[in-house]
Amino acid sequence: MSELLEGIDATYDHVAIAGPSLPDLLAFYSGTLGGRFSHGEVLDIGAVVLTLALPNGKLELMAPTAGSTFFDKFFAATEGRGGLHHITFRVPDLAAALDTLTARGIPTFGLSYGEHWSEVFVHPRDNGGVLVQLAQVGPDIEQLLRRDLDALLAAATP
Repeated sequence: MSELLEGIDATYDHVAIAGPSLPDLLAFYSGTLGGRFSHGEVLDIGAVVLTLALPNGKLELMAPTAGSTFFDKFFAATEGRGGLHHITFRVPDLAAALDTLTARGIPTFGLSYGEHWSEVFVHPRDNGGVLVQLAQVGPDIEQLLRRDLDALLAAATP
């Protein structure tokens, strides 16, 4: 992983875990391991994400919304269990990070620019088996996200 990010001003942000049941994920990572719900969002791609604060960082929990096929390949590959989905690094300048990756011949996909969140991904086959997300994040992103845990859980499939 260190070679992938060499020459890129990147800071570790979080690891994301996806599963078919958001309540089950929450029960373990919050109830058992003590993560505190911070915020979350229902994404247009068909996923609900919750961020938990841990003593030494953040953890993102992900599950599909009703009728979503977004995680179908991922769940098929994990025999329905889910697991580590991606690791995210924040970058201050996504375009510069992308230029560095391109210059090094590292393919990317999913590039999107938004007002508060911009991102690009490096496929697991290109970096040792982990989906890597590089994200340029606005300073107000956490204030924009939902804090109603019950509504977020209701949006995820049981």
